[in-house]
Order: sequence, then C-alpha cells, then structure tokens
Amino acid sequence: MALQAKELIYGAISLAVSFIGIAGFFVSLDAPYLAMLQIAVYVGAVVVLILFTIMLVRRDEPDKDEAGETGEGAAGLWLAGLLAVSIAGIAALAGPNLPSTPPPANLPISQLGPVLAGVYPIPLIILALLLSGALLGALILAKVER
Repeated sequence: MALQAKELIYGAISLAVSFIGIAGFFVSLDAPYLAMLQIAVYVGAVVVLILFTIMLVRRDEPDKDEAGETGEGAAGLWLAGLLAVSIAGIAALAGPNLPSTPPPANLPISQLGPVLAGVYPIPLIILALLLSGALLGALILAKVER
C-alpha cells in the first residue's frame, strides 16, 4: 500500500503502519529496545519528515506513457529476482557456518560491531544486499523523467 497508493499522504501513513509492524516483529523476538528505537526513529522521525515534505511541496503529476512503463517493470522484476537468488545462495552457504550458541544477552555496545562482523558475517552481507536493493528501488521510484 505504501508504494501503490494514489495519494502520497496515504502512502506515507501506510509506510508508518508497516514500520509499526516491523516494531511488532522486534517485540515478538523479545527485543523491546529495538522496537522502541524502530518506532522513535522511523515512525517518529522519518515518516513525520515525509509527511511534512508532502504537505510543504506541491507535486505536479507528469504524464506517463503506458508503453515506457513495461520495460522498467520488467527490469525491476529481473533485478528483484537476481537479488532474491543471490540472497538465497548466500543463505545456503551460511547455514553450516552460523554459530550454534548466540552471543551473551548482556553484550556491551562496544562489542556489537566485532561480534556482527566476526561471528555473523554472512547475515551481515545479506542485510547489506537487502539495504542496497531497497536503496536502488527507492532511487528508481524517485527518478523524475523530464
């Protein structure tokens, strides 16, 4: 809904709802600090910034060619498939290499980086691929044809 809404306000509100849903996943994983951080940073800052931007900036709707959109959609599907296959391949390679015991729950913040990079390098690569794919998708969606 955040991407397909006809009105930008509805898209921003549905983005806030999806961020709150992600915070719910953090609560179900017994990580209340991350859930509150998710709500404070993404819902409280990012979505509010998007809503203020929508309200302050007047957006003119460009005329779209129906023929030009099909090529972009097919390229997006191919890139999404390539990203999914690469993540699945990395996850298949990571399965036997993940540690059997999790790190201690009282891990200090200063040790978080070395633990992520040393103990969990494959999930960190998967996260980097997902964030890169999301960034590329956002750039393609934000592209304005002149």
